[in-house]
Amino acid sequence: MLMAGKKTLKRYGIEGIAKALIALGALLVLVSWSAALYYSGITNFGTMLFIIPLIFTCVLAIMLLLIRYRYEIFERYPYLMNLPSMFYHIGDKKDGKAKQSLAFSMIFTVHALVIAFMGLLSLVLTISVGTGIKGSHASPFLYSYLAIVAILIISVLLQYRRIYIKFGR
Repeated sequence: MLMAGKKTLKRYGIEGIAKALIALGALLVLVSWSAALYYSGITNFGTMLFIIPLIFTCVLAIMLLLIRYRYEIFERYPYLMNLPSMFYHIGDKKDGKAKQSLAFSMIFTVHALVIAFMGLLSLVLTISVGTGIKGSHASPFLYSYLAIVAILIISVLLQYRRIYIKFGR
């Protein structure tokens, strides 16, 4: 059992795929800022379009802080973490603490995946609003949000399946 303030988990860095997903998400948010700048210059919408990338930038920053301080948050406030119950059963096995720490780190790859998809949603939403304002026609991205969210949900489930296959058997 984890006690508040007591370090019990070995620290692992985030996975390489998580680093790539974070970079992709940050890049997509940056591109959405560029799209907002482009569309604000050619439409009468002005600076209001910058609200979209600003919101996604704030979400990105919060998620990056969660990933950066994941061990400290879990050790200090373990009740705040909603992790699969399989994670807790890993600790009972031989070398359980090391495997538990590695699984814990892998779970935060899901957060990095969400960052990448948030960046994509930021870009698509910014372009969608910009093209909708620029012309009188409906945005070509109108229904792409559902596809992006569906792909995100499937990706999260596949990541959890990967963790289960590695540690659940």
